[in-house]
Amino acid sequence: MKNNMIQQEFMTLKKVIEAKDEIDTEIIFSTINMVAGLNLETIIFRDKKSWENYFGISMNLTKSLLKANDHCRKYSKEEKRFLKEYRKKCIKDKNENTFLATDCVGLNTEIDGFLSQIKASLDTVATTFGPLLGLNLKNWHKKNGKSGGEIVSSLERNLSDVDKKRAKVLKEVIIRNAEWITYIVSLRDQAHHKGGLKCLTDITYDFRYKKVKPQYILHEDNTGEMVNDFMLRTMSDITRFINEVLILSILIKAPNGMGIKRNEKGEYPPFNWVVFNAQEK
Repeated sequence: MKNNMIQQEFMTLKKVIEAKDEIDTEIIFSTINMVAGLNLETIIFRDKKSWENYFGISMNLTKSLLKANDHCRKYSKEEKRFLKEYRKKCIKDKNENTFLATDCVGLNTEIDGFLSQIKASLDTVATTFGPLLGLNLKNWHKKNGKSGGEIVSSLERNLSDVDKKRAKVLKEVIIRNAEWITYIVSLRDQAHHKGGLKCLTDITYDFRYKKVKPQYILHEDNTGEMVNDFMLRTMSDITRFINEVLILSILIKAPNGMGIKRNEKGEYPPFNWVVFNAQEK
């Protein structure tokens, strides 16, 4: 007698995006949650393919920012561990009255990955202008030495007269942020093409106080800050900037009299469409 084979169907439930800290929450809140909550497929897009393309790009954008923040988070954790262990090692060192210095490949790997994901997020947000505005942009292109300069030029060259007027604020935001973004991209290029950043200090042990000084990044204006602080500040700035770019580019195609307002109560959707009258604008 043959055994009856029982076929069972199984379903896998996959959690695509998960927040691990407050910065992750803000990233998700201001990118993919915003895109999903604004009902763009009916308000902005008129064909399913363009909407699906835009949504997919937005998902990739969110993932790049989350990866950048993961490098930031790992750097902070690894730095604490490394400084503690390095101090113990230096205290036992036989070279008395001597400053000791080193670098940490693990820490520098996190910095390099962080900068690469920041650049990837900029490149990805540029490609959202394809399905949304019809612009064939593959990267956050540079022009006249300024990162994003080609984005501004493309907005000026390729949009209709009506859309050009609506794109004015977006262009202003890109131009206003071009200097620091150009600097971040230049750091990424150093890390990617020149074997690492040349503007980082060594981790130093001060025998007088038996303390270890962490890595600092020396900026172009001769100021310096701890690398961990630099990464956290840059993470916050790039999240805010990309949120602005997404909102302002969507508004180019928004129906007349409609704007986007952030939901300050933390409710879903995180951003809402609002209708303005002439006096409110």
